[in-house]
Amino acid sequence: MLKRGYALAAACLAAAVAVTAFTPNAPSAFVSNPNARNALFGGSAPSTHELSMSTVAEPDTSASTSSTPTALEDYVKGRGGNLPIKKVLIANNGMAATKSILSMRQWAYMELGDERAIQFVAMATAEDLKANAEFVRLADTFVEVPAGKNLNNYANVDVITKVAKEQGVDAVWPGWGHASENPKLPNTLKEMGIKFIGPPGPVMSVLGDKIAANILAQTAGVSSIPWSGSYGGPDDGPLQAELTEEGTIPDDTFEQATCRNVEEAVEAAKKIGYENGIMIKASEGGGGKGIRFVDNEEDLKNAYVQVSNEVVGSPIFLMQLCKNARHIEVQIVGDEHGNAVALNGRDCSTQRRFQKIFEEGPPVIVPPETFRQMERAAQRLTQSIGYVGAGTVEYLFNADTGNYFFLELNPRLQVEHPVTEGITGTNLPSTQLQVAMGIPLYNIPAVRKLYGKADVYGTDPIDFLEEEYAPIGSHVIAARITAENPDEGFKPTSGSIERIKFQSTSDVWGYFSVGANGGIHEFADSQFGHLFAKGPTREAARKALVLALKEIEVRGEIRTTVEYLVQLLETKEFKENTIDTSWLDGLIKEKSVYVEKPEHDVVLGAAILKAYEHIKEETAAVVESFEKGQVSTAGIPGITSFNLEIAYKDTKYPFHVELTAPDVYRFTINGNSIDVPVTVTAEGGLVAVFGGETHRIDGRDEPLGLRLSLDGVTILMPTIFDPSELRTDVTGKVVRYLQDSGADVEEGTPYVEVEAMKMIMPIKATESGKITHAMSPGTVISAGDLLASLELKDPSKVKKILNFDGALDVSAAEIETDGKTAVANILAGYNGDAEAAAQAAFADVSDLESASSTVIEALNEYLRVETIFDGKLKDDVVRQLAKDNTASLETVIDINRAHQAGDVRNKLVLALLRQVETFSDRFGEGALPEDVLAVLEQLSALEGREYGEITIAAGEIIRQAKVPAFEIRVADLRKQLLDPETDFVALSKSKTLSAGVDLLVDLFSDEDAKVRAAAAEIYVRRVYRAHRIIDLNVADVDGIIACNWSFRFADVPEDQSVVRNGILSVVPEGTALDSALPKILDDFGGKLGDADAASDNPVNVVHLALVGASDDVAGNEKAITAEERKLNMLGVRTVNTIIPVAKKDPSYYAFPQCDGYKEDPLRRNMRPTFHHLLELGRLDQNFVLERLPAVGRNVQVYIGSEKSSKPMRTGPPQVLFVRGISVSPGLVSMAGAERALVQGLDELERAQANSKVNTQASSRIFLHSLPELEGTAEEVADKFSSVMDTLKSRLADRLLKLRVDEIEVKVRIESTDDSGNPIITPVRLVASSMEGEWLKTAAFIEKPDPVTGVTREFCVL
Repeated sequence: MLKRGYALAAACLAAAVAVTAFTPNAPSAFVSNPNARNALFGGSAPSTHELSMSTVAEPDTSASTSSTPTALEDYVKGRGGNLPIKKVLIANNGMAATKSILSMRQWAYMELGDERAIQFVAMATAEDLKANAEFVRLADTFVEVPAGKNLNNYANVDVITKVAKEQGVDAVWPGWGHASENPKLPNTLKEMGIKFIGPPGPVMSVLGDKIAANILAQTAGVSSIPWSGSYGGPDDGPLQAELTEEGTIPDDTFEQATCRNVEEAVEAAKKIGYENGIMIKASEGGGGKGIRFVDNEEDLKNAYVQVSNEVVGSPIFLMQLCKNARHIEVQIVGDEHGNAVALNGRDCSTQRRFQKIFEEGPPVIVPPETFRQMERAAQRLTQSIGYVGAGTVEYLFNADTGNYFFLELNPRLQVEHPVTEGITGTNLPSTQLQVAMGIPLYNIPAVRKLYGKADVYGTDPIDFLEEEYAPIGSHVIAARITAENPDEGFKPTSGSIERIKFQSTSDVWGYFSVGANGGIHEFADSQFGHLFAKGPTREAARKALVLALKEIEVRGEIRTTVEYLVQLLETKEFKENTIDTSWLDGLIKEKSVYVEKPEHDVVLGAAILKAYEHIKEETAAVVESFEKGQVSTAGIPGITSFNLEIAYKDTKYPFHVELTAPDVYRFTINGNSIDVPVTVTAEGGLVAVFGGETHRIDGRDEPLGLRLSLDGVTILMPTIFDPSELRTDVTGKVVRYLQDSGADVEEGTPYVEVEAMKMIMPIKATESGKITHAMSPGTVISAGDLLASLELKDPSKVKKILNFDGALDVSAAEIETDGKTAVANILAGYNGDAEAAAQAAFADVSDLESASSTVIEALNEYLRVETIFDGKLKDDVVRQLAKDNTASLETVIDINRAHQAGDVRNKLVLALLRQVETFSDRFGEGALPEDVLAVLEQLSALEGREYGEITIAAGEIIRQAKVPAFEIRVADLRKQLLDPETDFVALSKSKTLSAGVDLLVDLFSDEDAKVRAAAAEIYVRRVYRAHRIIDLNVADVDGIIACNWSFRFADVPEDQSVVRNGILSVVPEGTALDSALPKILDDFGGKLGDADAASDNPVNVVHLALVGASDDVAGNEKAITAEERKLNMLGVRTVNTIIPVAKKDPSYYAFPQCDGYKEDPLRRNMRPTFHHLLELGRLDQNFVLERLPAVGRNVQVYIGSEKSSKPMRTGPPQVLFVRGISVSPGLVSMAGAERALVQGLDELERAQANSKVNTQASSRIFLHSLPELEGTAEEVADKFSSVMDTLKSRLADRLLKLRVDEIEVKVRIESTDDSGNPIITPVRLVASSMEGEWLKTAAFIEKPDPVTGVTREFCVL
């Protein structure tokens, strides 16, 4: 026997919250002393309590005197009692034992100030100990009793009395069920001198037996329903009883009312009639056990056997079903002094298979006067036979007629008694205890308070038959929490319980018979919890109970009815209180109340749970291999990328699962993907976001399949078994097969009876065929065991399992992940879009310092992993990592996962390096910070072949980064311009001048006239390098530079080409444009002949460098438009302004003639010839263009909406254009082409993140290569086709993702015309999907218009 200690006073108040589900500040669960401040549903209990560890001890005979006996003895004596009870044996388990200890311990503290005034001894079986039963923890001591059925322990009178004697207890509390109604127990205890807390044996014999109680009621003239005892009395009327000297009914009268075998039951049923249905009852049954409903003789024969097996040895009787009846109870308590009090009652009409589901009080369906009659009848009945203790008189009440009939009297406390406590304020277990101590009912303070006595500690008598108790001003509804499966006809389930989550409130409290890491064993009652909701009205209590049930969470192997109860409470019938005892069974039969979740939500929820379990199991397996010294890492990829299959409703769903972050699962099925963030709660459950909602997920694999809990709703997803196999879904034992082995069985008919949770239940065949038994009667079975096999009657009718071939009906919401997090996830080895992550990481970066920090952090993380492996054997690395991380081997998995994801990590690093290349363009600073260069040096030092591209790219950036400061570069360029050996024409075409074009503008105002002139000349030659300059002249008058030149399009034959003229004039600082412009135009006109100026199509250009000016676009536009007439006369096509900015690129503005010389925002900050070279005029004709930011110096990005005269409901289609100029001669080489295309894709990636771009916009890339190429057009076209075939393969993922449907490359081939004059042949190389084939290549020779330069003819190569 183990002995358990408790803390002192505060612990008893915390008894109500001692159950796992309770919280420290929850209200007291049970009623208290009438004068105490915290009563039922009110007050708060201390938040802490202690429980000392137990040790093996001998029976403690001193316990009854160890805790202030004087207080108890004085109380008993003062209240008129005669027996202080100091030590009680709890001859029960589960809910009964838990509730009794909590209530009596609370009473002892509240009334006596000492929660240890009474010591409690519990009986515990091995199953209860294994299940971590709560009552064992609550008791002071416990004695282990034989395991198995209750006949071995709690229903075994010999065991109970033996324990009672050995432990030296003063009294035994029997609870309900088990031996609570066995007269042998009180009779034996009386002989032993031990008090039984309940009625005397003879009274129990009469009233406790349902048969005897009905005979007694008939004898007393109480109306009874037709039953097997309604015949055989005087004139074959109701049986009458004349009690024996012992106060019992004569055996022969008793036997006349019973049905001792099937034959007698059939005869009795014929007399009663099947019209309304018949109940077969075991008189010793209860709690839904030993009772069946039948409406025909065949069912009666089977049901009789089931009832006799369920309550072995009990007499059986038959009773007509009372239709449209309500089950109404009156709570009575009698004392040793002949008093009997009725403590209101309960309505228990919500039943299934005669097992109560909800109980409520007061029974408002019964008119008050009628209910008072029922109370008085119950009091007289119990008083007349000297009833002592708590009991329940049960009636059937017809709300339509107002008639009521005696049903039975239960001579014990019932599980739903807290309903009565809630409405009357009476602590019933403590009332039982005080009655057993000999205290008269009218001296019990709680009873006196109920009857409105001012002095609750007075001793004046109360006439309970005449006086009325105080009006009931509240309503309580109780819900039983059971381990049953509502989807399978409420079959009991057993198994472990990991956790019960329940939050008591001021309106709802509850208690549970199991704690954390406990369980429900196969010999236990299925009920393990009870919730009680209180409100001023029935509706208020109902709503409070609904909310509480929605919040309760039970995790473990069992099934519960919680979600089903919520649906019942929300039905119209329950709300309107129009139910009867057959209501719920009707709902179950019709399956009209059920809890259903969307099918695809269930499938995805199951996939999430399975994926989580897979990751956990695979991780554990790899860790275990490391612990054994193994170095294989082959299992690591399977942790983050794997396939799984979900079967639901005859459909298989094959998923591929990838982790894109530690907490983001990507589920792909039939090419459609859904990303789901998943969080593991502290309790081990999952919280997932999908379909725009947050979902709670839990579950476990069982022998018959997956039991999933989704948002509190339980769904069984069966494993796909062979239909010829008949398996059990319950744990218990086989009672009998209903057909011989080899006989035929029909689908839906019972083929076997099994015993589970003390109940006999049939299991039905799922298919038709010839049965072969797989077990023998008496065999212990577990869920999933094969009970029988079938030779299928019609194999073709068996359902076929089909593969799902569509898209899940679950909306896929985009997960918002910042760029740095996306980069970190990829570097950690999770799958992701490397290019998009690199772009996003710099999306909001506006300064070099922040950009450098971002790239350094990412590259250092890459190096942290790769330097561990670089140049070493993998097995050696893994072995050393395992040795260094013995306490956290998951770290070894993390490092190896990252290293194994080398492809995507390397792709990410290359994308980051391309971002570094743009720093100078983005931030206007040429030199990279030293810490960036340092990490690049580490990258370039990696030795492995897998790092080849990275080391080359890092090395190239390092070389390019060694660019001097702006001032030094300007000085170097100035020195070069002053060098007499410098070839200005060659310099203007040099690749090295690409970034220096804008430096030339800074020299327009140099103090040296020679430098100013050289800068202007080279600027013009560079900007117009795609043209053929005929002559060029630079004049410097009074420090003001004016460069005049004439030129032609280089790709138009000379005999067709129009001569064009241009002027670049530098306007000195401090000179207003409106005052300088007239003279500049006059000078320009003076240099033009009449033919050059007069033209139907303006072809000349004016460039104005405004030194020291601000970006006053409006002012400059006003000055230019004021000269519109003169500009038109001079044939000026475009006026361009250049505004130098210190140490930065200049600002460019264009004022085209076609717009009346107003500024064109599309050309802003674009070098003067870009508009022509990028063919923006052609785009502008077909699209409404909006310019988007671009990073590259020679790149422009536009979003275009197709121009259409027809209105479109969803708006015109969008196209994203990336158009760039290349000064590299290697554009059609493999390396050059890939580099240029990747840069274009980077710009697209960045642009598609813009909110203005819709997700369906297609993308087109145009590159104009300025360097002249040698060779023929055909050779270039062939080379392009070959290069594109390779690039389409290498970059297919990005091209498809970015929806690139056209790539154009314009190249210039150097050749001669028919007269031998040099000419540039423009060739357009195209890869387009417009004709159906993806990026099909083609090539064209262009023939541009001599005046506009726009291609007017394409010749296919």
